[in-house]
Formats: sequence, C-alpha cells, structure tokens
Amino acid sequence: MMNLSCMQKVETRAGPALRQAFLQTLQGVMEYSLDGHNASLSAIRTVRVLRPLRAINRVPSMRILVTLLLDTLPMLGNVLLLCFFVFFIFGIVGVQLWAGLLRNRCFLDDGIRTTYNLSISPYYVTEEDSPFICSAPRENGMLRCHDVPAYAEGGVECSAAVGTASVNGCVNWNQYYNVCQPGDHNPHKGAVNFDNIGYAWIAIFQ
Repeated sequence: MMNLSCMQKVETRAGPALRQAFLQTLQGVMEYSLDGHNASLSAIRTVRVLRPLRAINRVPSMRILVTLLLDTLPMLGNVLLLCFFVFFIFGIVGVQLWAGLLRNRCFLDDGIRTTYNLSISPYYVTEEDSPFICSAPRENGMLRCHDVPAYAEGGVECSAAVGTASVNGCVNWNQYYNVCQPGDHNPHKGAVNFDNIGYAWIAIFQ
C-alpha cells in the first residue's frame, strides 16, 4: 500500500482512494508501534471508524462515486463562501433595522397598576406561542397596542371599563395594555432576535 502511494504512478481518479487507504494503514502502524509505551491513543483510535471505508476499494463503482464526491468539495467551499456572504450582508441589514424591536410589548399603564393593585401580567401575553410584538407610534409596524383583543372570561368577551362594570359584567383589562415599550425577553425564549450579528445569522438561517 505504501509502495502504491509513494512510488507508483496511479490514475488521478484513484488518488483519493489510495490516500485514504494509506492514512488508515498509517494509523494502524502508529497504534501498533505506540502500544505499551504509556502513550495516549484515544485520538488515534478514533480513526477506527474509518476502517469500514476500506470496502470502497473493493467496489469500483462505489470508489468512483466517492472520488467524485471528494472532487466536488472545492465547489462546495465556494457555495459556503457565497452563503456566508449573503448571511453577513442580510445580518447587518437586520441588526440596523430591527435591533431591539422584537422586545416591544404592550404594557399596562403605571397608574392602572398602582390604583387597582392588579396581579395580572405587566404586559399583554397571548395564549399562543407567538408573542404580541407592538410598534411604537413613530415606527412602521403591523400591530399597535389598540389592536390587543378584548379580555375573555369563560369564553365571553368583556367590554366594561374600570368603575362601570356591573355585578354580572367583567372588565376588559386588555384595553389598558396601551403603552408600547421594550421588555426583557425576545420571542421564542430569546432565540429569534436581531440584537447582534450572531443572533441575526441564527434568525436568517431559520
């Protein structure tokens, strides 16, 4: 095997297969020679997983296929470089446009909370997985705090205001979530945001 790899002129298409076999043989020689010398062989023994690949040399069509796959690696590198460039450009654009905006939530007015000593959530939380992300008046967004749906109790929407609710009525507390300001958390446990270039790449990849 070492003869074929080092001395004999072989065809170009057989080169990768012979190099692979040479590396596997070299690994076996090193493992055999270092055995009993208190040397750490854990890194070398990890190469054992490549031993089944020796069967590739016994199947000519499989060897041709593996060789073609290895020959396409430089082209795949160009694709990865282009993909990184696209992610980098759009990541910068995302950070410039939406940094911190996905934290926006509709909060209760401080006067409402202190006056009525409410124990409800300080900002509006939907019953679904998707959060209600509001847009400030000076921003161009799809959702405003006045778009928050009415509070429902027992499947019935409440429409009364504070101080005007009857005995059988209920207060629509959601109408008091009217202050759009940044919160502490980003959507989906902080996984989706454009606060920095790293999270921007993750969001674009998703």
